[in-house]
Amino acid sequence: MQVKKNKMVEIKEIEHVIREEIYKLRNLGEHAREGSDHLYYRSISKFKLGKLKKTKSQERIAFEVICTYDIYTETEFLHSPDMDELYTEHYKDKFIIDRDFRIVEVNDINI
Repeated sequence: MQVKKNKMVEIKEIEHVIREEIYKLRNLGEHAREGSDHLYYRSISKFKLGKLKKTKSQERIAFEVICTYDIYTETEFLHSPDMDELYTEHYKDKFIIDRDFRIVEVNDINI
């Protein structure tokens, strides 16, 4: 029983680290367009963490996980729901994470 509990904690920690990296990597949050006062907000949606796979990185044990997610850009201008796809970017990234939950490598996988 203890093993499953620890594994769940590891997955939660890995997800947290990956979400933080995506936040920085994809420039999420509130922004103003250069040269104008127009605001926009970038957020993550449809986040899905794949299964953890043990691997090696720099001769040490690490985890490989593939993550799929969308980034939605909300602007201050209204648009119809059928235009949402124009404001959505789709991503699939492979993360290599060491045993200390540090990201060692991120690779964008074309989808």
